[in-house]
Amino acid sequence: MNFLTCEIKPNSMMSLEVVVLGSSAAIPVKDRNLPSIALILDNGPDMILFDCGEDVQRRFIEAGLKFNRPMTILISHFHGDHVNGLPGLLFRFNLTDRTAPLTIIGPRNLFLYLFLHRLTVGLRAQYPITIIEIDHDNKKKLIYEGLDSEFPIDEIEIKENTILEAKNHVIKYTLVEHSILTFGYSFVEKPRNGKFFPEKALELGIPRNSIWKRLHEGKKIEFNDRVIDPEKEGIVGPKRPGRKITYSGDTAPCGSLIELGEGSDLLIHEATYTKELAHIAKEKKHSTTVDAATVAIKMNAKKLLLTHISSRYQDDPSVLLDEAKEVFPNSLLARDLMRIEIK
Repeated sequence: MNFLTCEIKPNSMMSLEVVVLGSSAAIPVKDRNLPSIALILDNGPDMILFDCGEDVQRRFIEAGLKFNRPMTILISHFHGDHVNGLPGLLFRFNLTDRTAPLTIIGPRNLFLYLFLHRLTVGLRAQYPITIIEIDHDNKKKLIYEGLDSEFPIDEIEIKENTILEAKNHVIKYTLVEHSILTFGYSFVEKPRNGKFFPEKALELGIPRNSIWKRLHEGKKIEFNDRVIDPEKEGIVGPKRPGRKITYSGDTAPCGSLIELGEGSDLLIHEATYTKELAHIAKEKKHSTTVDAATVAIKMNAKKLLLTHISSRYQDDPSVLLDEAKEVFPNSLLARDLMRIEIK
């Protein structure tokens, strides 16, 4: 199967890539696995996985993804098509002697779900594993270390919907509108260094060496008996906003997701049905193509990726993309193993 690439932002020194590992809804079909989207980072945790559909480990192989890399897995809800691949993936990690740390985040009872697999089928994790349950009602996150203890080691207040903070990014969540408790997530890159102007540094007599890295980071330095502020001297421009990726989980259109994803570079939104089946989408608390496109407009998203495609469209899914583009032209239809690079 061909890998598809599309470019969104051309002005970053860092790589950020979305890889579709599964784009079907409820039932896997020939060319679509169940839901899972990987976000590959070149800094911080190497990979973030949105949901973990059945047989996701095979898609890892087909996409050339490494099994032994720092990883965060975000589970949106406990419908089987979004979580049944998780135990198998963890078994695979153990069989391949994983050593890299793993963090799994999701709704309450996530630890119980994995703990029962430990008791019944012998699931083990001989690598560092942290499980974070989101207690939405009490605005707390419950932290478990390993699969052996039945009780959390810590409870931490959730502030501003932030559930994970790393050196270069944060992950935020929100409650969305589905038939069971379901979360949407946003990956938010912290502001990036401003553009560096080497000619300005050379004009001030600052040689090309390790000092330039500090200047690019916006840090003041002492040079030739004077303090140099890189922004005031024009050596570096103002901080640039980081990139933002928002993932809907399963949801009907809702204001909470629009608020969470405001200004996203990429919105990954379920589009289970065409507009002619809007009545079914409403009943099941899913979204149509037009719903997803309308959310993208309200969110001021730059690009929309339609996913969670009903098996009824397996022969000709083009109607889904056509409908979305009528509302939001910058739309893509997810295909398994599609790659989207955000430069």
